[in-house]
Amino acid sequence: MDLRLEVEFSKTELTERIDSLKNQIDQSRPLPQEIEDKVMQKLRLEWNYHSNAIEGNRLNYGETVAFLMTGITAKGKSLKDHLDIRGHNEAILFLLSIVKDERDFTESDIRALHERILVEPYDSPAQTAEGISTKKRITLGKYKTQPNHVKTVTGETHYYASPEETPAKMQELMDWYKEASQNKEIHPLILAALFHYKFVAIHPFDDGNGRLSRILMNLILMRNGFPPVVIKMEDRQNYYANLSQADTGNFWPFIEYIGDYLTNSLNLYLKAIEGRDIDEPEDIDKEIALFKLELNNKIEFST
Repeated sequence: MDLRLEVEFSKTELTERIDSLKNQIDQSRPLPQEIEDKVMQKLRLEWNYHSNAIEGNRLNYGETVAFLMTGITAKGKSLKDHLDIRGHNEAILFLLSIVKDERDFTESDIRALHERILVEPYDSPAQTAEGISTKKRITLGKYKTQPNHVKTVTGETHYYASPEETPAKMQELMDWYKEASQNKEIHPLILAALFHYKFVAIHPFDDGNGRLSRILMNLILMRNGFPPVVIKMEDRQNYYANLSQADTGNFWPFIEYIGDYLTNSLNLYLKAIEGRDIDEPEDIDKEIALFKLELNNKIEFST
């Protein structure tokens, strides 16, 4: 397998900068458990919110935090929105167990993560080849049985792997990952970003591919001692644009994009280590305060 491009991508100023930040953190280890817990809770809550919001989930950040931390559900928001948040959080917990066990992941793990993300089968709007509106049943942990190509905003069709191609394409992806992960010249950032792109390009499941691609990317990073990256919902157009560039064979913009987000997560750890405030205006305590204010203003919530 020719991995020269992956190796070349690993010899850049970006990877050197990321390694420098990680080394600064590693020099402070072992970190106080309170710092580890606080940073990971912040990243986990943001990850749950933003990754679901990118896919259209209607819970806002405050509602997401309240639901995950207290079980309070937001009136006017669907059961599916809440199940997606709960399932995504369960998938992160499963990811953390893989990292803790210090083992690599398999196709079976990918299927298990998919089951956790989607929680239960459901019907989703679809179109026939003739353009007629219909519904398709979304099943858990099973590769797609129907094409899942999508229409872009310009009306063009974006093609993913066909159902017939998908099992072989997934085997190719896992073979690439196994070999690339064993090559010490390939940086974990390169491995994680390219796995994300390759997985999305296959789109192996009927639904949940975006959320799962970001979970698998972070699983690779965390297995290699890096924090997870959180792609922000408000930046999703740039996210999609960089993925589209990768479709043309220009992978570096997407790698650089993920690298910038990884830099943000590393800097968050350094701020916590230095005793600086890691909260921002949209963060946990202030969002919960806003949530309580809205509650007092007679926005009703069911439990």
